[in-house]
Amino acid sequence: MKESKKLNHKKNIFFHVIIGIGFLFSSILMNGQESEILLKTNFDGNITEGSLKTLIENIKNGESIRIGWQLDFNNDKIPDLEHWIDGNFLTILNGHVFNQIEPIYGQLPLSEIPQVQIDNSPMQWTAIIGTNGKLISRFIYPGIDKIEDEIERNEMKTMTKIYEQIVQTIWVKK
Repeated sequence: MKESKKLNHKKNIFFHVIIGIGFLFSSILMNGQESEILLKTNFDGNITEGSLKTLIENIKNGESIRIGWQLDFNNDKIPDLEHWIDGNFLTILNGHVFNQIEPIYGQLPLSEIPQVQIDNSPMQWTAIIGTNGKLISRFIYPGIDKIEDEIERNEMKTMTKIYEQIVQTIWVKK
């Protein structure tokens, strides 16, 4: 009798798991939670999936685009950090697409916790990311010329210079 109850209990759990998975998949399909990848680039800036033509057609047709980019801090070609943003100022130039990223306040990624902290500073960051894999960025420090300490002011000016790096990108239709 106990064996029969255990078997029925296992069947009941299995049945509910299967039903739950079915609801999850149908929810994803019905609500369109999966984004369509239009283009991907690798850490060398080469296209690995999709096409520029398809991405540009989607932009020209008014589709909403999201852009993800992955950073590789230790140069092992494995992403260490990933950011996503809605495309809001897209430029098409010579068959490539570029998105200007509105300024945000600086963040401090703490990978060992993991946690992302907001920096206690008026400094902001902005960038342009392209389908060529380039992320051209800079920090903005309001009132930099009002910093009295010359060493600190010069350090801040160095940080506000334009910086270019190749990142892995993902361009998707929302």
